Amino acid sequence: MPLARARILIIVAIALAIAIFGVTRLFAAFSVEAEATRTGSLDSMTSEVTGAGWVDMDHDMSGNAPGYQMPPAMMPGMPEQGEQRIAVAITIANTSDQTRQLYPGEEFVLHSAKGDKQWTAHSHTFGELPRLAPHSGVAGTLYFDLPPGDVADSAIWVEWSHGDTSARLSVPLNGATPPDHQHNQ
Repeated sequence: MPLARARILIIVAIALAIAIFGVTRLFAAFSVEAEATRTGSLDSMTSEVTGAGWVDMDHDMSGNAPGYQMPPAMMPGMPEQGEQRIAVAITIANTSDQTRQLYPGEEFVLHSAKGDKQWTAHSHTFGELPRLAPHSGVAGTLYFDLPPGDVADSAIWVEWSHGDTSARLSVPLNGATPPDHQHNQ
């Protein structure tokens, strides 16, 4: 009889956990693969993805556009045809008592679970920052150019590699669709 009571208690506990947390979260807790979070720590430094979104890169070449219409060939830095730009805002803090080397444009790579694809940063707003002083931080934005279909309905994250270690930081795009990027003529 005590064994039957224990089984009933286990079944009730599992049913209660599923009701409270849902099936996905319950099984994710037992997942072997580490999930991406928006924060990570490497070599006495912490990094956090604070936001993400598609960048509106429209440039209308039709006769209806206000002002001077610059042809796409004269607009260096624009995404290639069929690609869109994602902006990923990141903060990095040095929590140690020592100066740490830092190369944000090289240390972060965007990944998509759809087709296991990855992209290096097209550009960033961190400037030329080769080191970060003790107990200081910096915020900036990394820009990635990619075909929007490569991240549609897919989890995306940045892999932060610093030294011999790395951390996976989730990017909260939340299913947002990119703005139309067309070379209207």
